[in-house]
Amino acid sequence: MALVFLGGDGNRRRRNIPRIFRDRMNPLDVMTDHDLLKKYRLDRITILEICAQTQQQLLRLTRRSQSLPVSLQVLVALRYYATGSFQSILADGHGVSIHSDSRSIHAVSEAIIRQVPQQIKFPTSRTEITNTKQRFYEIGGFPNVIGAVDGTYIPIKTPTDDEHLYVTRKGYHAINVQAVCNGDNLFTNIVVRWPGSTHDAFIWNNCECVRKIEEMNLQNTWILGDSAYPLKPYLLTPLPTANTEAERRFNVAHKRTRCVIERTFGIWKMRFRCLHKSGGYMTYTPIKCAKIITAVAVLHNMCISRNLPLIDDNVNHEDDDNDSDVNGDDNNEKNRENNNNDDGRQVRDNLIRDMFSHAS
Repeated sequence: MALVFLGGDGNRRRRNIPRIFRDRMNPLDVMTDHDLLKKYRLDRITILEICAQTQQQLLRLTRRSQSLPVSLQVLVALRYYATGSFQSILADGHGVSIHSDSRSIHAVSEAIIRQVPQQIKFPTSRTEITNTKQRFYEIGGFPNVIGAVDGTYIPIKTPTDDEHLYVTRKGYHAINVQAVCNGDNLFTNIVVRWPGSTHDAFIWNNCECVRKIEEMNLQNTWILGDSAYPLKPYLLTPLPTANTEAERRFNVAHKRTRCVIERTFGIWKMRFRCLHKSGGYMTYTPIKCAKIITAVAVLHNMCISRNLPLIDDNVNHEDDDNDSDVNGDDNNEKNRENNNNDDGRQVRDNLIRDMFSHAS
């Protein structure tokens, strides 16, 4: 039987077909400072700084002469963070393929999260703690606060593994992100690892921030959380019911001060629409989504520290996508358990008696 080779003449040499490259426009060369800030959420100086910080991770050894420059990789990622849309990246004419888009987003995110220790820092020195307390007191009249904690949902596509764990109370898939902020809307701690069905109290009890606070052993120093969090000597939650004028003043000051974290989430999501439901949802695996979310938290702190303006057509500094009440109304039994810590109740009662018994 004769053998038939579908490959044709084995001696025929394969033709070298030249690769065709699209024009790659580098926006840093042609855009104004205002347009860069509007489209990429960062100013020119900050973009160039990120390029310098990530250069070692983003430079690729390749025999091809047309690998993406570091600056273009960074800009592609920033545009995705700003919009949450591949279509926006393609429409902007960066001259890269969808595959290059995706690869750049993940490579840049991996590189940026190396800056977490420098950019997301909990106050530890005496000066940092004093300044943080003073700023919170100016906001709501609540003394000795070093942080406000809350959780928020970041929508993601339906995962292939453990899908049911990611379904939120509101019926969509998400990662439940916990963050602590200071009075200037800077993240001082962030946890991006738990699926959407996870209770806020569970995330808190299993985060590194708790161990750090306990090791610091600070006296008369608190983090504020809503009723979804466990009442502790260092974590104060609102009273379920205010029966006296002093208790009412406590709850009012608590809410006014704690709302800083909701504003922080709102600014974060308005600046980087990949986090917001209006940008759709992240189309990656939960692990890759977590890296993007963490990278964007780093960028948020850089923006706040540098006083970069938020240029957006629909600015809303409240987190309308915040699900701080996700563990609230239909988890009243759990919330009652959270208030059953005797030491925490004693600290809260003493604070109400000493600081809120008299009108200011």
